Amino acid sequence: MPKAYVFTRYGGPETEALVEEESYLLLTGDSGTGKTQVLHQLRQDLDRCRYRVLYFSETRRLAPAGFTRVLARVLRLSPCRSHAETVHELVRILADGGPRLLVWFDEAQDLPEETLAEARGLVEADLEGTRNLQLLLCGLPSLRANLQAHLRLWRRIVVREEITGLQTDEVADFLEHSFGEAQAKRVCDQGRTLLFEHARGAPGLLVSMFRHVLRKAPGKGKIAPEHVEDVLQRWDLA
Repeated sequence: MPKAYVFTRYGGPETEALVEEESYLLLTGDSGTGKTQVLHQLRQDLDRCRYRVLYFSETRRLAPAGFTRVLARVLRLSPCRSHAETVHELVRILADGGPRLLVWFDEAQDLPEETLAEARGLVEADLEGTRNLQLLLCGLPSLRANLQAHLRLWRRIVVREEITGLQTDEVADFLEHSFGEAQAKRVCDQGRTLLFEHARGAPGLLVSMFRHVLRKAPGKGKIAPEHVEDVLQRWDLA
């Protein structure tokens, strides 16, 4: 796996150890570095009998009450008369055991502070130490700066990972990992360099660009660097 996927060093048993031991996880990286792909890989590594993932891709408009309603529905809790009663029942259900609930907020730099506070309250209401609820915050580098302003929360986030862009010497392995050996070898070193430069090392962009190059390639054989450059130039102008 390319070094850009720092977070995926937690795989298989190590992933399960991670989610058992920590209440908060942080994953940051620039747009296109593959954060969502890392979340997908983490989910694939988890035992679905022991863990349940609740993934929020759009967080900007996620209000505290809306978050709590979704959580209650997932845990099959009937609506209570008040929001406070619902929260109280959620804490009780989580303390009773069952599969560990992993709440993942993608684009968490847009998550309203009130919603984050609601989620934190549920995690930290676990006085019995059952750790049946975990929060993973995933977003742009600005998320890290935002969280540092909340010192009490920041200190509790023990796992803080950042995904960086690919290096030039990682492109070949990355393309092979993403598209298979046969497709990856259709471009030479010069073609891979062009892809790297146009994508600026961002794995997500590199995947999209190479897929487009393959789609526009004549035939099934080797793809000339000139063809790669032409396709990418048109991409940049689109």
